[in-house]
Amino acid sequence: MITVYDLGPSKFPEHVGGSVHTRKVIFSLNYKKLPFKVSTITWGEIERTAKSIGAPPTTTHPDGSPKYTAPFIYDSSTGKSISDSLLIVEYLDKAYPTTPKLVPDGTRVLQAVFADAVTAKFYSLTSVFRPKFPEWFSPEFLAEIEKLVGPPKLLSQEETREVWSNGKKSFDELLGAYESAGAGKFVMGGDTPVFADLALAALFSGVKIMFGDESEEWKDVSGWIGGRVGKVVEGILKHERVYSDE
Repeated sequence: MITVYDLGPSKFPEHVGGSVHTRKVIFSLNYKKLPFKVSTITWGEIERTAKSIGAPPTTTHPDGSPKYTAPFIYDSSTGKSISDSLLIVEYLDKAYPTTPKLVPDGTRVLQAVFADAVTAKFYSLTSVFRPKFPEWFSPEFLAEIEKLVGPPKLLSQEETREVWSNGKKSFDELLGAYESAGAGKFVMGGDTPVFADLALAALFSGVKIMFGDESEEWKDVSGWIGGRVGKVVEGILKHERVYSDE
């Protein structure tokens, strides 16, 4: 059984995940039809929990000491603990070779660059999401967020519109790259997603969930990148979690 460590607690369903980075892993497991369970931890529990299962740090603090981040997984079938969403998905490709491969040979660098780019663009939208957080996260989790990044800024309607507008412009810059590469809905073309597509879906599925299917926010965002955002999110969310008795 694969255990996925997700940040929380949140009201996000287990088959989706509360953390956008953990969501990349959960979506990968759903797509591969691999059974898993979710263990929710707080920010303050990340390092202790990761060390307890042998999950390695993913980076370092400014003083050079190891820094542990979520997501990480423990696979009881192999005894392996892996940290970092891309490394986890690469591990899943190798450990379960009969499942669809999400990081095809020769695509790792391009996929990593794409995933990092869309994540950076998405973070520019954080200010319009923060007012929705109390609906989805516990007071304790919100307190941890404020400790890390400070209290949310209250935006005026005009400022909110500007954030969404700038976000659209930023993501629509990717349209030329899709078209020049001859890509369709997914970055590699055709009907087969790769890790980069799941990373995009992991980010924007939060808009659909937090604001709602019929919200103006989701209706607008789903049209970004020539309509690819909506198509990719809807396509990835169709892959449901596989449950196990274990």
